[in-house]
Amino acid sequence: MMIAEPRCVVRLTASNEWHASGIDADRAVSNGRRALDYVATQVAADLCPAGATHQTPQAFKIEVLESIPAHHGLGSGTQLALAIAAGVRSLCGLPDANAEELAEMVGRGRRSAIGCHGFLRGGLLYELGSYPDEPLGRLAKRVETPNAWRVVLVTAAKSAGLSGEHELNAFSQLPPVPAAATARLEQLAAAAILPAAEHGDVDAFGDALFEYGRIAGECFASVQGGPYASAEIAACVETLRGFGARGVGQSSWGPTVFALAADEAQANDLVARMRAAMTWRDRAMRITQPDNHGSHTVTPI
Repeated sequence: MMIAEPRCVVRLTASNEWHASGIDADRAVSNGRRALDYVATQVAADLCPAGATHQTPQAFKIEVLESIPAHHGLGSGTQLALAIAAGVRSLCGLPDANAEELAEMVGRGRRSAIGCHGFLRGGLLYELGSYPDEPLGRLAKRVETPNAWRVVLVTAAKSAGLSGEHELNAFSQLPPVPAAATARLEQLAAAAILPAAEHGDVDAFGDALFEYGRIAGECFASVQGGPYASAEIAACVETLRGFGARGVGQSSWGPTVFALAADEAQANDLVARMRAAMTWRDRAMRITQPDNHGSHTVTPI
């Protein structure tokens, strides 16, 4: 499920030399160079869409105005890369791209298909995975979640989640997922999670989401030691469940734990209870809401 905050906001300006400011400035320049090289290759090969008024600047000034915390299991790298790719396309006079092309521009998608589809469309997404010759996993279904719902995010552990080469190494060490686990995950997604979201049934959604997260987490137990990446994360999940939240789980590799709330009042109550608990009072927390719209590209007139 895509969420409204934390979010990534970048501003691009055509320039004669590369420059970036803000958090993740180095990654921003790297993504910008890659996206511009992609466009230049398309232009040189005459592969741009008919009627596109493309113009290829030498470089870009990139300002990272808002950023998603890196290595917190929130897809920060994917959202930054795709935001820059979309900006490069816009300033080069190219039409909007689909998720596959945006991902190709900046080399994303192998482990972040949900983030790529979600960048453009928002919502709750169900992805079926990809075949070896497919660069991006196939989106099976998208539904919108109620705008009243809220998500509490808690940075439960002090260590960062896996990313980059460490994440690749972890995936390479995983055993095959048992057929029974795959079948149950598919059943939960298709028969419980998606219908509950469509009907706005927050309790049914939360129960199914919690079970889904536990089963999925067990598939990574050989790397992370159990259904969660640390004892702290497991304790945080248990605490939030004890406070009445039903849809609780670990986001990606952690250290972020999410808890679904029916509305702002329940979300505030969860945060207040966590703040009152000695173990969690100093941890970073925030309340956010579902993002049912996806990204926006604004071009100055």
